[in-house]
Amino acid sequence: MRIVLLGGAGYLGTVATRHLTGLGHHVTVVDGLIYQRGDDPARLLPSASAFVHADLRDPDALRRATTGVDAVVHLGGLVGEPACALDETLAVELNYASPVLAAEAARTVGVEHYVFFSSCSIYGSRAGTVDEDTTPNPLGIYARTKVLAERTLADLMDDRALTVLRLATVHGRSPRQRLDSVANRMTAQALATGRIPLNGGGQRRPLVHVADVADVLAQVLATPTAHRIFNVGADRENYTIAEVAGIVEKTVPGSRIDAGPERDEADARDYRTSFARLAAAFPSACPTPLAQGVREVADAVEAKELDDPDLPEYDNLAGLKNSLANGRIRALRSDDCTRLHADYANAPWSKR
Repeated sequence: MRIVLLGGAGYLGTVATRHLTGLGHHVTVVDGLIYQRGDDPARLLPSASAFVHADLRDPDALRRATTGVDAVVHLGGLVGEPACALDETLAVELNYASPVLAAEAARTVGVEHYVFFSSCSIYGSRAGTVDEDTTPNPLGIYARTKVLAERTLADLMDDRALTVLRLATVHGRSPRQRLDSVANRMTAQALATGRIPLNGGGQRRPLVHVADVADVLAQVLATPTAHRIFNVGADRENYTIAEVAGIVEKTVPGSRIDAGPERDEADARDYRTSFARLAAAFPSACPTPLAQGVREVADAVEAKELDDPDLPEYDNLAGLKNSLANGRIRALRSDDCTRLHADYANAPWSKR
């Protein structure tokens, strides 16, 4: 199969590229490399893949990249509310305009299957357990762009195969490592200081291993059907933040939880997620426990495979701040981006 991964040089994409090429697929990675890092994509990606450096908001580049392929996967964009809040216009362009422009390009050149990486963050704060039929409750720019992209893509790809993957919070080892997601961050802090800072910790999050996400992607690519949505994770991998800290403490010898009072966090997400639909469709999906991902990151820090965990290259928020400051990335405000930004400006949450 010929597959294009848009944003495929990042934390998830590098793992997915290695997995898909290992299965014999021809993978082309298209990435804008918006973060100021010393990584050479040729080093991070397998030799069996191809790499194209291009802005994911460029319709011409998107049409060239998607011509003659079987499937397009969009997993680029800014991750998390703090990063999106740095420049809302940029966040809308990368998280909403880009996947829509890619879908428009895919339709133009006849691609039959489009996969969009969304997030369980769209559920916001919910009592009980959420599933794919739960009405989204987006609490910030990041979740709002994801919800709007899901809805617009469903309209654009109504006669093609569309798969939406709503990811749990990802953890584990990657060639393009991140240490800013909750479990990875706690693990790096435990190794660096012996402490696991925890303020409150009652909020609930589902977690999923990065390699499991890559395997789910491979399985949905092998079984294209009409519009479908999957939460990606496993029911047993729902945790409170305090439980995540406890697993890190057990896995990293000599570390201890440094507990404090519950803080009034800007991130108010709190939800337990059902992954029954994914388990029914792909019974072998997402078998990796959180402790394994924690152990992988801890081993990499201990072996000095990773440099100082506080470096911006392991933190997308810090990396984005650097890229904005030095002009590596900016809002384009092109005609296409402006057209699609109007969708975001006119969405229901803009009237709140």
